[in-house]
Amino acid sequence: MNVLMTLLFSLLAIIVPLALLIAVIVMIVRFIGRYEKRADVRLELDRQTAAHQQQQFDVLVERLERIEEKIETRP
Repeated sequence: MNVLMTLLFSLLAIIVPLALLIAVIVMIVRFIGRYEKRADVRLELDRQTAAHQQQQFDVLVERLERIEEKIETRP
């Protein structure tokens, strides 16, 4: 009986730290996955913002060119 208990505790002493290590690794992998998804969403939002700002800039350049043309054609 003593040998069986000793064997059981020895097995638990090996399995519990291994299970904890696996659990920590799984949590880290999940955290990294969520972090990457958030980073992808932020990157896409930044791209959309940059595209919108470029459109606004193009509109302003067009307006400026029209204003310059009007100024040049004035007597």
